[in-house]
Amino acid sequence: MEALYRGYTLRRARPEELAALPDVEQLAGQQFLHSPHPFAAQMPVQSLEQLNEYQRHGGAWVAVTKDGDIAAFAVCKEVDGALFIAELSVHPAHARQRLGGAVLGLLGQWARGRGYPALLLTTFRDVQWNAPYYQRLGFRILRNEELGPGLRAIRAHETELGLPPESRVCMKRALDAPLATESGTR
Repeated sequence: MEALYRGYTLRRARPEELAALPDVEQLAGQQFLHSPHPFAAQMPVQSLEQLNEYQRHGGAWVAVTKDGDIAAFAVCKEVDGALFIAELSVHPAHARQRLGGAVLGLLGQWARGRGYPALLLTTFRDVQWNAPYYQRLGFRILRNEELGPGLRAIRAHETELGLPPESRVCMKRALDAPLATESGTR
């Protein structure tokens, strides 16, 4: 599956592109320096081993420029019967172009075609480009009693890494209707 969006090509990552993804994640994470959670800018990024594992299972996706540079990426896997977005990062040079939403739109189409009922993710409740952004894209915050065992384990791991549990939320977007950005994806 491949799509064009505002001059970018959105598609599965190629093995030779994986080495560039940690740099994109690290650069994108620098925006946390200007958030309620500046420590998040120093969190570890996806390792090449992790990225290879996502890629082997079809869960590494990129947005590339006409020159082949990585502008954004997402990695995902199945959790609790849905498609869990483990990471979505947009290079700062390509920010504010709705590129993250376009990548999520493509993932939504792909997941829907494979029978997944929803997209899942975890994020900060109180960071404007996190939970409030995802809510604008149709995600909703899950109550604790709605979390499956996979999401509970992810949240526990995040807490072990030092992320404050009171600031973290799990979110879900049902795939019974297209994301707002999907109609702009060709």
